[in-house]
Amino acid sequence: MKKLSTLFVFSFLSLLFFAFNLQAQTTPEDYFVGTWNVKAFGLPDGDKELVLQFEKKDGKLTGGIVDPTSKKIVNPFTSVELASNKLKANFIAPEQQMDVYLTLEKKDDTNVTGSIMDMFNMEGTKAK
Repeated sequence: MKKLSTLFVFSFLSLLFFAFNLQAQTTPEDYFVGTWNVKAFGLPDGDKELVLQFEKKDGKLTGGIVDPTSKKIVNPFTSVELASNKLKANFIAPEQQMDVYLTLEKKDDTNVTGSIMDMFNMEGTKAK
């Protein structure tokens, strides 16, 4: 009987531990949701600081480039695609009126790397 109760307690604790670990894991979509402070390097007009915002609406990621002063999206993404830990977002560049894409890839819990049009490297940190 003692072995049976010990086995029951061990099984219950294992199940509880598994459930907590499962809840702690985030999906790739959830990882990107929020505000990101990103720096793009080597653009034609020099390095540029960008604020990117992603949110989940109707099960899909949306968002855009945020004006740091007004904290409002000034350049919305026309599409956002997610594959594993890599995100691709398209937007219309206001100066050239052309479709531009950026990619972000999870580096660790709060940092991303990426590029604009696979030409200009970016690094970013999730805002708190």
